[in-house]
Amino acid sequence: MKNLILTLILGCLFFSCVEDGEDSIRLIPKGYEGPVLIIFNQSEGEPKEYENGKRIYRVPESGVLKTQFESNYGLQKHQFFYVDSLGNREEIPFIIVQEQDSLSKVNDRTKVYAFGEGAIGNTKKYGSNEELLYETPPAKIFVINNLVDVEEALRKKGWFLNKLHSSEVQKIIRN
Repeated sequence: MKNLILTLILGCLFFSCVEDGEDSIRLIPKGYEGPVLIIFNQSEGEPKEYENGKRIYRVPESGVLKTQFESNYGLQKHQFFYVDSLGNREEIPFIIVQEQDSLSKVNDRTKVYAFGEGAIGNTKKYGSNEELLYETPPAKIFVINNLVDVEEALRKKGWFLNKLHSSEVQKIIRN
């Protein structure tokens, strides 16, 4: 009985300390497969847009969305949709892919899913003379792809992110 009470108290404390973030709807161009990067705090980025109290992220064909929204952390629910040229939506299911066991529950690995989401904090790189070489803004990255070769899709996500750190992110910061 004491363990049950202690568990309830600890659970209440934990959940009372967790922040709520804003839920979001991520609109992906129909047919897009690959990594998606949402870069926050961009004054020249896409303006803030809401639908039924949820943030709307309209991802362009490049897979890189620059938005005026501030970073969004905490508990939140995301919905992913393919969007065609007429605005019609087709839901893309989200799956947590952390280990092979989680994939054993997926019946159709050829279907497209959203997975591999991660958050990137605001980071700064300094040179040997303490001068700021560059600063990367906060961002979220995830993958839209089938699950036939998850490892390859996640490798592409890493390659995409490295490429962006060396080129696209630097352009954003300088502009």
